[in-house]
Formats: sequence, structure tokens, C-alpha cells
Amino acid sequence: MAKTTADVLFERLAAWGVDVVFGLPGDGINGFMEGLRKQRERIRFVQVRHEEGAAFMACGYAKFTGRLGVCIATSGPGAIHLLNGLYDAKMDGAPVLAITGQTYHDLMGMHYQQEVNLLGLFEDLTVFNQQINGPKHAHSLVDAACRSALSRKGVAHLNCPNDWQELTDEESSDMMVMGHTSVAWRPPFVVPQAESIKAAADILNGGKKTVIMVGQGALHAGDVVEKAADVMGAPIVKALLGKAVVPDDSPYTTGGLGLLGTAPSEQAMEECDSLLLIGTSFPYMALSAHAGPGSRGPDRPRPRAIGPALSYRHRPLW
Repeated sequence: MAKTTADVLFERLAAWGVDVVFGLPGDGINGFMEGLRKQRERIRFVQVRHEEGAAFMACGYAKFTGRLGVCIATSGPGAIHLLNGLYDAKMDGAPVLAITGQTYHDLMGMHYQQEVNLLGLFEDLTVFNQQINGPKHAHSLVDAACRSALSRKGVAHLNCPNDWQELTDEESSDMMVMGHTSVAWRPPFVVPQAESIKAAADILNGGKKTVIMVGQGALHAGDVVEKAADVMGAPIVKALLGKAVVPDDSPYTTGGLGLLGTAPSEQAMEECDSLLLIGTSFPYMALSAHAGPGSRGPDRPRPRAIGPALSYRHRPLW
């Protein structure tokens, strides 16, 4: 039996290791729901009360498993409801794939029921954003979407007209060669220049009161972070998504920082002279070390930060 676009899409997602999809059924994704039903032994469908919840669930799943989170919604208003959760994924660097329906392909642009320019709507928040035009196209686009979301830590979006979800009869273009994409992928490694490592070491070696701030990029590296803290005599301050980097009862940490941070972390950031940022894009510039009027005297130089361009404020006791 010939495979539909939906069959190909969910078989390919299963090949990428996807085993759960969050969403809410609707007329604009009837074909996709049938494809999910056929894959029910491999992919679990978690039905939500509202599409926004599906996007947040996919985002949370991605954040705390490190795997690709997937959500699905119907055309028009259903797809729009995904946006809040998907922006959370964008801002926190969570790999998420959003699958949406669309009106019938030959009624697009005709003000038909629930038609929304979803590719335009999703453009600002996505690292990959394409419309599926048939089963063979789906095979390639799923590979590209999953690879983009995982490699670039962001949101990928695949949209497909309602009638094309059940399309089986498709002629390939002369340039299409099946099998030109694959599910092969490995996390990229960023290797800093030797000069950058030396410059960082000079700053840390010259510091008397160094603070380490960790975020989600330091997950699974807690032992290394604690060793660095021990060598430098530096307290570890945790951004919200870095809460699990080291246990809360670690002798090296003063707890979190931010609107719900701890007083020791605030104090550490006020008194530090050097700051090591590991895997964080902590956004509260008003809480940056020594930030704000009157926060330091003329004899207190601003601490030098190593890490992202923004420095952030935190505080412990030495």
C-alpha cells in the first residue's frame, strides 16, 4: 500500500527517536492524526486541553531530557495557540518541532475557513520553517527540521495543507534523488581558540573573589564545575535552568540568582572581582555584578566576565 504524507512524516520522526507527541486534534490535521494512529506502538500521543499546553509540554520535555520535543496543532487558531510555548522554547534554547495543518492547497489565498499565513507567522521564532508538499518531500523535510532544531537549539516548524496530508500519488521532479538525507546527527562541539583559553585563565588567575555562574549549558558537567569551584575558591551561583547542575546542598553553591534568588548569591555577585559564566544567557542585566548607580565605589573596578557578551549579577561569601 502506498504511504501517505502523514505516514512518511511519523515514520521518519520515529526513526529520529521521537516517541511522544503533544497536541490537540482538529479538522486541519485529520490526516496527521491518522498517521499518528498507525504509529501508536512507537509514538505516544498526549492529548491536551489547549494547544498552548502542548507547546509548553514539548518545550519542557526538550529542556529536561535533551531530546527533541514535538507538538502538533490544527490550522488557523489552533496553530496560533502554539506560539506562547514555542517562544519559550526559542528563548530558552530548547529543540522543539511544531507540526501544523493548513487549509486545502487549492483554496489557499481564497479566504477559506481558518486560513492563516502560518509560515509568515512562525518566521520570527523558528530556525527552520517550511511547508510539506507531499510524501517524498516530507521525508527530506523531517530530516532537515529535526537536525536544525537539535543543532541550533531552537524551534522547527512543518506545515502541511489538509488534503496533502493524505496524498500518496506524487511524481518526483527530475532533480529529486531519494535517500539523499538521513537521520545521522551528532551534537556539535565548539572548541575555543587557545588564545581565548589563555585570556580566560589570566583573568581567573588574577581574580581574588571569583564567582561561577552556571546555566543549562553546564548540565551533566556538575563534577567539573565543582572541581573548578574548589580550585578557585569560587562559589557557584545557579540560573534557573542551571538548578540541576549541582545539588542544592552542595558545599560550593549559594543557590539561585534572579527574581527568586538567594541573598548569599546576591552578595557574592556584589563583592566578586571576576565572573565565570558557564552555559547561561542569564537575562537580568539589572542584577549584573556591580550593576546600577551607587553599587560600587570609585576604588571598586567592575568585574571582568568570561562567557556570553552579557554579564549578570549574583553574590556569595568567600
